[in-house]
Amino acid sequence: MSLHAVNTQIINTITPRDFGDVRAEYEAIRNAAALIDLSPAAKFEVSGKNAVPFINGLITNDVKTLKAGDGTLAAFLNVQGKVVSICRFYQTGEHLLIECDWANRETLFKNLSRFVPAGEFFLKDVTEELALLSLQGPIASELFLALTEQPVEAEPEYRNFQTKIDGINVLIASHSRAGVTGFDIFVPVAAKASVQQALLGRCAKLVGSEALEIARLEAGIPREGVDVTDSNILLEAGYEKAVSYTKGCYLGQEIIARIHWRGQPARQLRGLLVDATELPAKGTELWAADGKKVGEITSSARSFALDQIIALGYVHRYYLTAGTEFTLKRDGVEQGSATITETPFVQ
Repeated sequence: MSLHAVNTQIINTITPRDFGDVRAEYEAIRNAAALIDLSPAAKFEVSGKNAVPFINGLITNDVKTLKAGDGTLAAFLNVQGKVVSICRFYQTGEHLLIECDWANRETLFKNLSRFVPAGEFFLKDVTEELALLSLQGPIASELFLALTEQPVEAEPEYRNFQTKIDGINVLIASHSRAGVTGFDIFVPVAAKASVQQALLGRCAKLVGSEALEIARLEAGIPREGVDVTDSNILLEAGYEKAVSYTKGCYLGQEIIARIHWRGQPARQLRGLLVDATELPAKGTELWAADGKKVGEITSSARSFALDQIIALGYVHRYYLTAGTEFTLKRDGVEQGSATITETPFVQ
């Protein structure tokens, strides 16, 4: 099953696909503690008197009100309100740490570098200096308590604090990547192996990208570059929590505000239960009973919990009712059917 559990188009190639047993890795996410190495993720430190005001004027959420230890989710958009990058912002008290998808590293660094000459805005790309280990699973908090001797809370999400693991300074941030308790650990690259061994010594299990993809799809969590790209308006993917409607202006704000206050996007990301012999490829079309093409699939996997193919896909706003059925087509050939369902697929 592991060879066909996730569509190969959406596998995260920067993380090992698996460590020999996808089902066991999945069970670690759902029932224990899974350790995933996401070190290639882009990471930037921004500091200086003008850092927060400048950043605040570029993104969809409010970082101006963050206190040390707070964090938030926000996006950089273009003038059409479409996604440039979705990022996590962590106020450490010393600087603002920004983490985002590895594919956006160059673009984001170039965009932010424009503000450096203005003064009191210092930008540092720390992608190669900071490793990122993600611990996902219901016993993650207990594992951290055993290692750090201090309670680690999963809520509010993106809360962060500095501590030591095995004598090594780390930053721990709350971030659920698969619908379970989850934390991201930022650690100096030179010390990554030591921290990793300390976590594995407390019964965490190494997990690859395939198990993570299954779990995050079961949770109905979209992934940037797969379910959300630069062709999508942020609100189409349901990222309301990444937007503040009371902060000041930012690029793309007019589009986002208009959609929020006057109606809904022309299409929205929805969960789909799929009846097909094979996983539907990214871009597989959704055809309604009235003969109209009304959407397409962005990612799919076979759920271990449901023993069924599940998918995320964009659907036209007139066809969003749960229970609505579609015919799947690829290059004009029927591939099966799909039915809208509420997410998460698995609680």
